[in-house]
Amino acid sequence: MSSARLIDSTPPNPNAKDVQVLVLGFSRTGTMSLKTALEKLGYTPYHMSEALKNTRYGHLTFWKEALAAKYEGKGKPFGREEFDKFLGGYDVLEDIPCIMFVDELLKAYPGAKVVLTNRDVESWAKSMNNTFFTITEWKTLPYLRKWDTIFWGPYQEILDTIMTQWGKGDRNDRAELQKYYLNHYENVRRQVPKERLLEFESKDGWGPLCEFLGKEAPEEEYPRINDAKNTVRLHSFLYYYRIVKLLRQPFLVGVSVAVGGVAVWWAWKRSFSE
Repeated sequence: MSSARLIDSTPPNPNAKDVQVLVLGFSRTGTMSLKTALEKLGYTPYHMSEALKNTRYGHLTFWKEALAAKYEGKGKPFGREEFDKFLGGYDVLEDIPCIMFVDELLKAYPGAKVVLTNRDVESWAKSMNNTFFTITEWKTLPYLRKWDTIFWGPYQEILDTIMTQWGKGDRNDRAELQKYYLNHYENVRRQVPKERLLEFESKDGWGPLCEFLGKEAPEEEYPRINDAKNTVRLHSFLYYYRIVKLLRQPFLVGVSVAVGGVAVWWAWKRSFSE
């Protein structure tokens, strides 16, 4: 008998927003810059960074359940009813894990406009190597994910599931990774009518984006943020922030600051020197 899911016991959101924009391009194609741009245009985007901020509200658990339902057949597949329960405060959905549910999101929000952020596949694969593959191969991460059942444990499980799907069963198969990327884009283009679809790159700036969305362009440069180094830097901060937070749990109050410092130093050395 399957265990109860958090999503099934979560009440409906009577005030859920109608999603206006689906950004279905892959991570590392300017999605964080676009998130910032859409915020300046008055939207409320949901990006992986929002999922991490909302860990205490069950967002990582919800995504684990959604992925398990789709790829392992565990429980009812997610549709609008389920998505609205925890995404109802947002009117834009983008980045992972959202992009793993192209078919489901297009069906759930048929009136949404679609932005497809683009990047040359080889350039994208290189960026992935410098970010997500670098992060998930930190040597001490398996220890932290077992210790941190609130954040790194579920987050790493989500990344493992996604990257395994990208690699067609082998998360390290870079050839399959690129095939998945190209097939994903063709799937979106095949399903979305051209009048509802904007092919977009950050270098295009405000013009085509604002014209597509019917918004007035801000009198400032289009944002360009979150390069590969910043992504790794952010995850490094989250890594050590969680270690420090875990060391402050009640059962470790008596542990000396020196021991905590040694633990952090050891984790840092193992993660970045190997």
